Amino acid sequence: MGVTIVTDSTCDLSPQMLKRFGIKMVPLNVYFGEEVYKDWAELDPVTFYQKLSQSTELPRTSQPSPEDFVNVFKEEIENGNEVVSIHLSSKLSGTFNSACLARDMLDSSKIFVVDGKSASIGTGILAILAKRLADEGKSAKEIAERITKKTATIRHLFAVETLEYLKKGGRISPAKATIGSILNIKPILHIVDGVVEPLDKVRGMKRALPRIIEEVKNKGLDLKGQVCGFCYAGVLDEAVDYIEMINKELKPGELIVTQIGSVIGTYVGPGTVAFIFFEE
Repeated sequence: MGVTIVTDSTCDLSPQMLKRFGIKMVPLNVYFGEEVYKDWAELDPVTFYQKLSQSTELPRTSQPSPEDFVNVFKEEIENGNEVVSIHLSSKLSGTFNSACLARDMLDSSKIFVVDGKSASIGTGILAILAKRLADEGKSAKEIAERITKKTATIRHLFAVETLEYLKKGGRISPAKATIGSILNIKPILHIVDGVVEPLDKVRGMKRALPRIIEEVKNKGLDLKGQVCGFCYAGVLDEAVDYIEMINKELKPGELIVTQIGSVIGTYVGPGTVAFIFFEE
């Protein structure tokens, strides 16, 4: 009997990365008008940002149904495995609740659902760490307990290129978005207890990542023994300088680099950069 790690598509691990790490994923849905796509499974980030730039309305997103999770959980239980399912913050989406409902529908003590209190590659890193614990032979219960403890120390720092999508998503007022655009203001945001909160703001995107790096350095952390994450809303070739800067200035032990997918990208927009680490 083994332990299968399940997550959702907002983890922003590509299909290739999911295969490499041995993690199962349940996708959320993205709607462009009447067209519906499975996040990452049917809509890759490059195609998504192309469609987003051409759309006059903000896409809609929806969580997986409990039945979507039941299908995955049931197969694993029938194969004799336990399951640890790790998800986007319950304060940002109902995905965690859908997974809990699926567990209850199957009435199985072999399924453990964890609120990652995170987003994007933050959730992805938690899933990767969980899989490594499973490979070490840890039980599902122990893995769930350890990952739940990690959610208390995970930190997300990110900056958005444009305020347009925060405005369209109702996160800021049109007036603030207009003023911010005129002044070229880029907000630095973070996630506090599963909720997105403002941290600082800078003028120009060139100052955004240095400000994020400064914030991490001010904490006096040694990241050499950590798995950290960097994600970018767009083509990764555009973010080479950002990645080099993080490796040079922060020296993380392992840096997981990925793109921000269509669900998270709907709310932060193209050009967003994010760095994820643990304050421990």
